[in-house]
Amino acid sequence: MTQATDFSAQMLESQRHAAEQRVETRAALLTELRALGVTGLKVQYEGYGDSGNVEDVVVTPDTITLTEALRRRVEDFGWDFAYALSPGFENNEGGYGELTWALEADKVDVSHSNRYIETNTTEHEGL
Repeated sequence: MTQATDFSAQMLESQRHAAEQRVETRAALLTELRALGVTGLKVQYEGYGDSGNVEDVVVTPDTITLTEALRRRVEDFGWDFAYALSPGFENNEGGYGELTWALEADKVDVSHSNRYIETNTTEHEGL
């Protein structure tokens, strides 16, 4: 097996493990959040210049307050879920988005936008 094949196999295994971890985390959070009476979450994230973070977590109903530890786990889950769909969006001009989780139906929607710079150059020589 070549070094490139080894690396490819390791990457696939890492991606498989991360996907399994997201499934486990989702199931655990779903149980905890439903027990608190949470019916929906919005996780707003942003990344650029080689870094990124969760900007806000909005809980429905808004009368429920998450503990700091639970909020951090929700932020990590939201970031990991969105990143799996759009890996590398924190690079260069970056990207941003919102993950919406309807807990009653256990349905996740992600709206993601990538930023980019467009350049249009016109040159006229020797006219």
